[in-house]
Amino acid sequence: MDEIKSCLEVITNPKNAKPGEFKQTLARLDILVRDQKESLHPRLRHFLENRSYQKAVIWLKGETPEKGTCGG
Repeated sequence: MDEIKSCLEVITNPKNAKPGEFKQTLARLDILVRDQKESLHPRLRHFLENRSYQKAVIWLKGETPEKGTCGG
């Protein structure tokens, strides 16, 4: 879970990423989600699979993300 959180930190703060880090991190997160799919909380998995990264961060903080269309 720590690696997922680290990936989300880079993805949701792209201005702080080093050259090439953003793209690399997106690819790594895709692998983590695929490999940990069954062990992830269904709500978190939903956000990650729909690329609703901001909502995933909010959810991981224990807050409730706004309802709406994910990924859009």
